[in-house]
Amino acid sequence: MSPLKHFYNMQLGIIDLSLPSAVTIPLNPEQVLKRIGGIAMNRELLHEHGDAIVFGTGPLTGSFAPASSLLTATFASPIFTHVCHVPFMLRTGPAMKFSGIDFLVVKGTATELSIIYVNRGNVHVRPATHLRSVPAQDIMNALKKEFRPSGAALVTGPAADHGILYASVSVEGHGSLDKAGLASVMAAKNLKGIVFGGTGGLPFGRDNPGQGKELIQRISADRNFIHRGFAALLKLMDGGKAAGIIPGKAKKKDMACYNCPAPCMTHVSFPRQDFSLLLLDHMGVTALAKKTGAHALPLLRRCLQFGLDPAGVARRLPDGKTEAEWLFAIEKMLTEAERNQIAAEQSADVPVKNHALFGGGIAPIPPLDTWHTRVGLAMILGVCPLFFLRFPTISETDLLRFISQDEAALTKLQESLTASIRSVISD
Repeated sequence: MSPLKHFYNMQLGIIDLSLPSAVTIPLNPEQVLKRIGGIAMNRELLHEHGDAIVFGTGPLTGSFAPASSLLTATFASPIFTHVCHVPFMLRTGPAMKFSGIDFLVVKGTATELSIIYVNRGNVHVRPATHLRSVPAQDIMNALKKEFRPSGAALVTGPAADHGILYASVSVEGHGSLDKAGLASVMAAKNLKGIVFGGTGGLPFGRDNPGQGKELIQRISADRNFIHRGFAALLKLMDGGKAAGIIPGKAKKKDMACYNCPAPCMTHVSFPRQDFSLLLLDHMGVTALAKKTGAHALPLLRRCLQFGLDPAGVARRLPDGKTEAEWLFAIEKMLTEAERNQIAAEQSADVPVKNHALFGGGIAPIPPLDTWHTRVGLAMILGVCPLFFLRFPTISETDLLRFISQDEAALTKLQESLTASIRSVISD
């Protein structure tokens, strides 16, 4: 019996938007055991299905392992011009797995704007023309009424509808780490988003709850454990310290993703201005703060409304303007003239980062010599890469022991994981 049996539904959803059709088929257990899961399995499915987007979970996604929140999207990036893997946290990964499927292949192009709904192992394609050019937060309000149950959702905003290259997929209307053009690829397929019902569950391992508690107790001794919230992680980044200043007038509450004991997000609200934000995009806020200083959060709010990557916006904002002028500049980015200018500048305008393989949105937390390996391992196993970077005392063996404690099985899992990470980071 495969040690991964309790960690997957062993179901693959395949959608052809051009028909449209949706089927759910069994995963190949040998293929899963060979690749382990996550982006390694995504990569193989992408090679099998060609021009597609693959969404996948890892074996630990939704489990009792700390920070087991991960869902990843794998696709050919129009920005970095190679295959990229973009991570999604909060509750997206568990919601997909608890909806009865582990991987979702989306291919073809719909004849009308569409949205995908997944629950109880079934996959449906429904029209979404009424959501065109609607702000991301308003889309979420509409989806919560339209799809019940609704455990989590990935959506695109007006920027994707207008063909903006640096549009960004939004998780529950809060933005994301998508800096590789996933939103524009979804828009090219006429795909507005994916809603996961998330009403099921998996048994996982009998010993997993105790293992989770033991691991949390161990990392609680790490000096990084007491540093919580969005600003704390920013301070670990080069140039992020200045961006970690949140106005004192804001009400703050540190937030964490699914089963994470060490929050790296912060919810801020400004009662007098009647708006609030969930700060989760460390790279995006840093870029905005470097360009606009104290005006970063109001500008971030506008980026989230339009479904824009804040880092992409920051690169295009003029220097030395007022907040009102910057807000107007962001609105102008959705005009046809601006789109044409961006397309003309695309090849010279996009900075190629050494972490572009993973979408360009994961904070480059030191030590950078192990950054690629640790991010890749996290995105194969299904845990938050930011969490895995922050706590280097956690090893892949610690995480594999959630799957099996049998030494022979553990050795085989380790061999498969090592081969998978090598294949991934060689892309």
